[in-house]
Parts: sequence; C-alpha cells; structure tokens
Amino acid sequence: MKEKRREIVNDSARALHALAKLMPLLNAQCSLAEMLETINRALGSTLAWISVDNDGLQRVVCVGEVACHSFEVTDFLASTLLQRNHRSWRVVYWKEKIGHSLFSPQHPGYAQLQSGVLCKLSTHDWHCSGYFFLAFEEKLYSLPNLKNIMVVLVEKLKDYFEEIIAREKTAQEMQRVVTQYKTLFERAPVLMNSFDKYNRCVLWNAECEKVFGWTMAEIGAHSDPLSLFYPDPDERRRVLESVRISPLKDMYEWHPVRKDGVQLTILWSNILLPDNSILNIGLDITERKKAEQQLEVKATTDDLTGCFNRSAILQQLKSSLAASSRQDTNSHFCVLMFDLDFFKQINDEWGHQVGDVALIHFCDCIRELIPVDSALGRVGGEEFLLLLARTDGNAAMLLSARLRSVLSTKPLRVGDKKLVLSFSAGVVEVCQPQRDTSALLMRADKALYDAKRMGRGKTVVASDYL
Repeated sequence: MKEKRREIVNDSARALHALAKLMPLLNAQCSLAEMLETINRALGSTLAWISVDNDGLQRVVCVGEVACHSFEVTDFLASTLLQRNHRSWRVVYWKEKIGHSLFSPQHPGYAQLQSGVLCKLSTHDWHCSGYFFLAFEEKLYSLPNLKNIMVVLVEKLKDYFEEIIAREKTAQEMQRVVTQYKTLFERAPVLMNSFDKYNRCVLWNAECEKVFGWTMAEIGAHSDPLSLFYPDPDERRRVLESVRISPLKDMYEWHPVRKDGVQLTILWSNILLPDNSILNIGLDITERKKAEQQLEVKATTDDLTGCFNRSAILQQLKSSLAASSRQDTNSHFCVLMFDLDFFKQINDEWGHQVGDVALIHFCDCIRELIPVDSALGRVGGEEFLLLLARTDGNAAMLLSARLRSVLSTKPLRVGDKKLVLSFSAGVVEVCQPQRDTSALLMRADKALYDAKRMGRGKTVVASDYL
C-alpha cells in the first residue's frame, strides 16, 4: 500500500492514471465525507479534510487513517494563514514533515505524515469559501505531479462542494424541522395517531397512550386494533368509513373505550396527507362532557327533591303538547297536578327541615309508582306536576289511589313519630292537538281546587276534555 502511494504521489503517469479513474467517481450526490473517502482511496492519501464556511461558522469534515479533530484543523489554518498573504496564494505544499505542522508531538500523525497540500476553495466571484487538504505518508519529490493533480481536482470539486454544502444544509434544516415536529407530535396535549390500510397502527403519540392506556406495542400485537377502542362492530365500521371512505373535515364526536373499559368522549378529525395516508387528530372532552351534563342536570333539576324544576317540567309539557295528535293514541297523555295537603301546618308544627324531608318523601313515593317515561316536576312550594304518557283519566285515578295507599303504609318517620302525608290532585286528559300550556295548566289547577274544595285528599278529573 505504501509503495502504491509513493508511486501515485511521485510518478506522473500513475498520478494522472489515478486522477482519471477518480473523476467519474466524483459527483454532487454523495456527502462531503463520502467524497473525501473516495479521494483518499484513489490517490493513496492518508488524511483528507475540508473546512468550509457555513453561514459564518466553520464546518470541518475529516476522513482517513489518521484521526484529526476540528480544533487541530482550525489551529493549522490560523498558523498557515498568518505566515502567508491571504490573497496571494491558491495552493500551498509541504514536501515533508507536514505532521509537525498539524499535530502535537504526542499525536501519531506527528511523525507519520510527511507531504501535504492545502488548496483554497473559491466561489465564482473568487471569494474564499473554504480549504481542501490532503496529506501523505511519503515525502514529496516531484512537485509538478501533485500540483497537476490538485489543480484539476480542485477545479472539479469547486462546484460540487458548493452544491453538496447547500444540499447538506437543506437536509440539516429539514432534519431540524422534522425533529421539532416529532417533539411536537410526542409532547402535544392532543391525540395524534394513524392507521394504515391494513388497520395497523403506524403513529401513536404520548397523549394517546396517556388517555387510552394502550402502548403502541400492545396495539400492534392485536389482530384488530380498532376493536380495542370500538367493541361494537357497527360503530367500528362507521369509524373505518370516516377514515378510509370520507375523511371528516370537521371535528366529530366518537365514544371509544379506554383500556380499563371506561367509555370516553373524543372529538376526532382527519387530515389527508400527501401520501394519501390519514392523520387522526383528537381531543379528549370526556371530563368536559361530564361537567356539561352535570350543569344541564343542575339547570333542569329541583335542588331539594331531585325532580324537574318548574321551567324544565313546563318545557316537557310544551314538547308533549306539540307532539300530541288526535289520530295517534300513543301521543295521548295525562297531566296530574298535585298539592301536598296541610303543608303549612307541617312546617309550623314540625319545622321547615321536616317540611323539606316531607317533600322529598312525597316525590320518592311518586317515583316508585310511575313508568320510566313519565316526567315529574316541582312547579312551586308543595305543588308538583306529573306527565303520564299513553295514559287516560281512569289510569291516572288508579295511580292516584295507589299513591295514597303507599303514603299510608309508608309514613314519614320523624324520630319515634310517624307523619302520614296526604295530597289533592287535578287531572287533565290530552287526547287532541293543543298548544296552549297556560290554558291546560289553568284547567289542571281548577280540577285541583275542586279536589281541595271537596275536603282535600281527593283527585278530580277535569270534566271538559281537550
């Protein structure tokens, strides 16, 4: 190998032959390090490096059998440039002992490297853009050989270096952007994932793992990953359609399940990427939904009894009236207006706290008897409104009688005493279209007044039907 190097450096024919073989191997598609490695092998040099200006910062790339660090290159260049007029030279040669100029005596290259050549790299407007250096283990006896090699080589490399540097700079910038996006992807408090056309998970960020409880490895090990989140086949089919057939442009609410089986509420949207893959972006709104539901319940619920409050039960009545039809018997319903008898006396004799408990007990007894599609609301004080779907006056009277029986057999216990509650009620049947809630309530209230006038503890059905 050493003999071959000596022949290339100091033999004109071999040097030109090596250069001719080298030229086709050089192109701007390789990296700086790859290009220097190719030059080293072809010319038999032991060390090659390039130092280029990269936006005001010196970038150094070294290759070869001798280790060379960027600070050693920087010191060598500074020393060389101080000794020479910066504008008066393009190439500098060392016939021997170049290792002494590059390294400290303790470095292996100090004694190993002999000859060397330093070339200035110039741009098209002749501004210096960097330096190219080769070092050999043999002394240089024939300067013209190396000079001819370097003149041709540097001229060939000048444009390549600029193109490579620009490409690598772009690649570094792209890598920086990719790294930033990867960091954003991993750390963003937003759900981001993607499944390929074979239903395999290819993206799964940290927020997904935190919210759903599954790791990407666990998902990948499952034969049908989506079934982990959507056990119902129909829902799973709709999810697949939303991704593969018609990606959602807006946020859409889905209800996947977590690893522990808890159902979540997630807002999902899909982004079609340039490679036709789909990126799913989601927001976990489970807690927000719960809070909204709690607020909705609070806004429509009577704080004391837990039944509908006045505005909510009146809205229920309005909706039932709007849906009623003479022909559709399923839309017929009854309205019962209750009034707890002698409630003022309960408050006066037993105290307001017992009065509150009496109202709760009364509502609990009603809830035990009515169907699930009924609506019970407190319209004020001790007055309540009950809507019974698909019920006529006779059935309402029967329920009223059963309620009195329950109140009698299950009196309110106050300490060691019993308090039997009594009520009066007015009933209105709704079996034909009616939109005037005020008129209906007046009729129910009149029937209730009639029940009280008859001595309380009675239920009266309004005689004039709608």
